[in-house]
Amino acid sequence: MNSQSTRAIVNARRSLTPVLLFATSLLHACGNAPERATPDAVPAPVVVDDGLDVPAVLATRPYADTLHGVVVPDPLRWIEDTTNADVQTWVATQRRYTDSLLARLVGIDSLTATVERAYQATPTLDAVLRTPSRLIVTRWLGAMPSMFALDTGSTSEREILSATTLARVRNGAELRGLSPSWDGDLVAIGTTEQGDANATVSVVDARTGRLLADRVPDLLTTTSGTRYEVTWLPDGSGFFYPRRWPNGPNAQRADELARGRQFLHLLGTPQSSDVAVFGFGVSSDVPIDKVDLPTRVYTAPNSVWLVGSIFRSKQNATDFFAAPLTLPMTKAPAWFRIGDLSDRLTTPQLRGDTVYAISRRGADRGAIVRRVLSRTAMPDASAGSSWETVAAERAGVITAFSVQSDALYFTERVGGTLTLLRQPHGARDAVAVSLPVQGTIRLQRNALDMPGIMFSVESWATPPDWYQVDAAGKAALISIDDGSAQRTGGRIVAERLEAPSKDGTLVPVSLVYGDAALRNGVLDGTAPLLIDAYGGFGVSSDARFDPSAQVWVELGGVFAYAHVRGGGELGDAWHMAATRENKQRSIDDMIGAIEALIAKRYTSAGRVTMVGISFGANIPGLTMLQRPDLLGAVLYEVGQPDEIRGSAFDPTAARNIGEIGDLDTPEGIRALMKSSPYHQVPDRVSLPAVFVHSASDDYNFGADMLVGKFVARLQAANSGTRPVAWVRTPGGHRQLIGLSPQWTARAMSFALWQTGLARFQPAPRAGVPRPGATR
Repeated sequence: MNSQSTRAIVNARRSLTPVLLFATSLLHACGNAPERATPDAVPAPVVVDDGLDVPAVLATRPYADTLHGVVVPDPLRWIEDTTNADVQTWVATQRRYTDSLLARLVGIDSLTATVERAYQATPTLDAVLRTPSRLIVTRWLGAMPSMFALDTGSTSEREILSATTLARVRNGAELRGLSPSWDGDLVAIGTTEQGDANATVSVVDARTGRLLADRVPDLLTTTSGTRYEVTWLPDGSGFFYPRRWPNGPNAQRADELARGRQFLHLLGTPQSSDVAVFGFGVSSDVPIDKVDLPTRVYTAPNSVWLVGSIFRSKQNATDFFAAPLTLPMTKAPAWFRIGDLSDRLTTPQLRGDTVYAISRRGADRGAIVRRVLSRTAMPDASAGSSWETVAAERAGVITAFSVQSDALYFTERVGGTLTLLRQPHGARDAVAVSLPVQGTIRLQRNALDMPGIMFSVESWATPPDWYQVDAAGKAALISIDDGSAQRTGGRIVAERLEAPSKDGTLVPVSLVYGDAALRNGVLDGTAPLLIDAYGGFGVSSDARFDPSAQVWVELGGVFAYAHVRGGGELGDAWHMAATRENKQRSIDDMIGAIEALIAKRYTSAGRVTMVGISFGANIPGLTMLQRPDLLGAVLYEVGQPDEIRGSAFDPTAARNIGEIGDLDTPEGIRALMKSSPYHQVPDRVSLPAVFVHSASDDYNFGADMLVGKFVARLQAANSGTRPVAWVRTPGGHRQLIGLSPQWTARAMSFALWQTGLARFQPAPRAGVPRPGATR
């Protein structure tokens, strides 16, 4: 397998959740974990200096914006002008410095080969989507995924569309998402070109593999809840999709997400004939601010209704509307509100005349509710008055559900473990489905009008297996080859602990490590730790398979994921507890997690690498400024360090209003500044080693030099000797570990060098190693 092929596989496994999850042959429960060493002093790590000349510090220039009476200093605003000759010289200097630093890394060739081997044993199977006529399957057999079908009654797959064919006929396009029609005969595919650019929908006939003439560009991929997926009409004659606003040449990047709309495209018609049905300025029935996000229009094969969802950015909650589905649709339908923001509704699903959803109104951990829709009675719903509880709040968090023809199926998270429950229609209670394995359960989308349900189960240690629950409630493994090679590996331990945060809140932390992290059979604090977190938008991070972790663990590392507040692992209140003026709690939780892991001898100060991607990059970005003494290295991955300017430039900025602040009020501006690493850099700080990574074609962020300002400010403030480097890569919104085998190797080598692992120390060029003992 070549490097490009492996890169593609890595990208498929990544999301805005844990950076390194797990692959190996044996999983041990917490009770079998090795002992900890006695609490003697842990020697400090030895780190060889890089021996490079640090780039000259850029001069600051007095500048500040005054927004609603709040002074916002921006002394490096001038370097946003990329036409400035001094800026161009500085950028070139940064590139040379980063290249020189990368050249000092040790073991890149062997590490790259190790990553290649780890992925050669990875299952080729990626997506498995059930329809009444066939399973739609994607497999990574080359540089990009190819699509196959397993027809009902057949025992062998047939190719629908290869990655090579797609790239040839669609200008080098890469498959990013797929949405089968309800009958499974057609598949809408979302593609991009050159990283995240040129998002487009095409349609493939699953029976013949023929690409239809329909090609729908201007797909809006930054709207939460849609990405590269569309919603099919029940009869498969067309689909709803999110479309960009037609911005003029002088529009700001942030307007690419503002004023979003959902359109109906009928097969065989030009995009110019598509009808706007939902969103900004579409219907007087649906009041919507330009920063609100019309996230989706939902349908069902057995329903004559539409449900539309709008994320109210300022309220950090989702609003739902319904409308009769009548074709032909030449204008927006008659929408009416079906829920109040205080209902805290999520994930609606239609079945006939009934809409189901998860509600967190009076049920922090979630309850499943339903409402019957009527064509003769369509008034706005008062808060909670029209919703009936189907499955009441439980001890754990209800994470997902699906209403099938035989029963309601849903998953519950208790202490990091997920359970599948089945509640037949008309029954009052749900019963747990007996499963042969435990792990993260992901319910199958689509195929809503069929009995039973398909789902996958994966863990830190095992790739997904696919199961089918029949109408009698029995689970059986689906006979489908995952394409994996024989996997081998040493003993692996997966643990979960609770770490006290600054205010005493106990924060769950998931851990994975192997024998290579032990010394004389015990954890003695000398293992390098890689710790990740996201902590935003109520996103929950459950165990998920990723073979990159096998490499990290085989190198002697420990991987940890801190389930900090701002995520949704423990319910809605867990999310809301770390928003806006309380966002510091996410940082406090991370600091508490690291301190607890050090105290328990998983690692020690200076041996910790923090990583965060996208919105989650602000956690390492701020933690390294507040507690640099705990860290050896930071991987700041495709984040936005200047949240003030990012609010004007970033096409995804509107999503952040309810999470970290806004530009419309003094309170919102102050909250943004507290969450903005660029604005929190002190005059002097002894930093750990830092890779600040940005990508050239990143759909999330609109101004590369905002990252450049952060790098310049960090370098100017750094009183230590560790490197702060700006890593710029081509492509889209992806992080270094997973971007390619070589970049995975570079990021790991950098982290292990800067946390003191002896075999990754380069030969000294200048100065002497820091005091301490080598592992």
